Amino acid sequence: MKTLPTQIVLLGGGYVSVLAYQSMVKRLRRQLKNDDVQITVVCPLQHHTFHGWTAETLTGVLQADNQLSPLSEVMPLAQLRVAQAESIDSDWQTVTIRLEDGTVETLFYDHLLIGYGSFDSEIVPGIHEYGYQVKARDAFHQTKDTLYNLVQQAAQVDELTARQLLTFTVAGGGFTGVELASNIMEYTRVLKKRHASLQTIEPQVRLVHSGPHILTALPDGCERLVQYAEQTMMEYGIEVIANRRITKLIETGVFLNDGSFLPSRMVISTVGQSRIRLKGTELMKRDTVGRLCANANLQITGYDNIWGGGDACHVKRPNADTACPANALWAIKHGEHVGRNIARAVLGKKIKPLTFRGLGEAASLGIGKGIGELYGVLFTGWLAWVLRLIFFHYFMPSPTVRLRAMRDWAFLLFRGQRKGVWVMEQEHRAVTSNGILQPADFRYELAEVQ
Repeated sequence: MKTLPTQIVLLGGGYVSVLAYQSMVKRLRRQLKNDDVQITVVCPLQHHTFHGWTAETLTGVLQADNQLSPLSEVMPLAQLRVAQAESIDSDWQTVTIRLEDGTVETLFYDHLLIGYGSFDSEIVPGIHEYGYQVKARDAFHQTKDTLYNLVQQAAQVDELTARQLLTFTVAGGGFTGVELASNIMEYTRVLKKRHASLQTIEPQVRLVHSGPHILTALPDGCERLVQYAEQTMMEYGIEVIANRRITKLIETGVFLNDGSFLPSRMVISTVGQSRIRLKGTELMKRDTVGRLCANANLQITGYDNIWGGGDACHVKRPNADTACPANALWAIKHGEHVGRNIARAVLGKKIKPLTFRGLGEAASLGIGKGIGELYGVLFTGWLAWVLRLIFFHYFMPSPTVRLRAMRDWAFLLFRGQRKGVWVMEQEHRAVTSNGILQPADFRYELAEVQ
């Protein structure tokens, strides 16, 4: 008599869930084919977002859709439930979910993976009303559209108003903040060259961070990378405001903790991450920033069949006294490992602790400008930028979307234009008749960065 299939439920469609799925399929393909194992993915979205290309899609190098991989493509043997998980009952081993139409369902699990990750915090007063963020889908598109539209608006007004419109503040001196500040300055310069009225106006970008130096997540020995980043930002004309933090946002700018005020038309925050707290996880141990605590096997502390990784969890870094960094690479490696362990548990094999110690870090400071650290070896400039490009394409989960992204890069290389901007201009061709140069007239970008 056939027994009931083993039910594996994955919460979230991020790196952890996608890579866990891929690891499990490699080891459980026969069981999945015979219906001895079933995998269900619960995610409110139908795609995986590759956040490595945030700066590039925000500034039109890549089309926004080319960082999105359909979950049905990258997880074809799983059942996708487009829904929000609402609660967990670890005693009955169930997850309650709410579908898009409001229908409530209960899923039973033998193994549960919590891979929801994190979302941008709105702890700073005024950030919800006046700030911009980039992690959530809707917030990203709002930021992207506003950036582009501000330059178009600036071209239609007097010089004083135009300067005010092109004033930006980025909060946070980590990788995301540094990448955004640098790429926004490069992007606004690219856009303004298409408008005769903006040729004498220089965009103003400020980066506010609470420490004495940017990129504090870099390991010891990477001071040269920090210096390169600071020098590059200085050459861009970006004002770096150290040892300060934003305390309040209003419509016209931000207040800092020293009482000063920075006028800004657009404030983009990259500081602070919050975690989803599902009902039923109240008794699960968390760290001081709200991450669920997981052991070296990536099991949630106190549970044998509830697993976690990535931004949602505090996992001790192998051979270190700190937690694994909350970034895409570690989420990928957590996903790979937790998938292997779940498969081992299903097959009755011994599970193993995480041994991955790290690979490196990389950031883009604009086209042809990058920093990177790979197993302790430091890279800057074009080499770092190209290495990052190669690695990021390698880790994209969808071959189809990877190819589309590569085509966007080829468009930039051979036509000297940003494909995302080019597409927007085609969609707003009527606007370009008002004295604005046509897309084919601005083929200067690659030459500028030689």
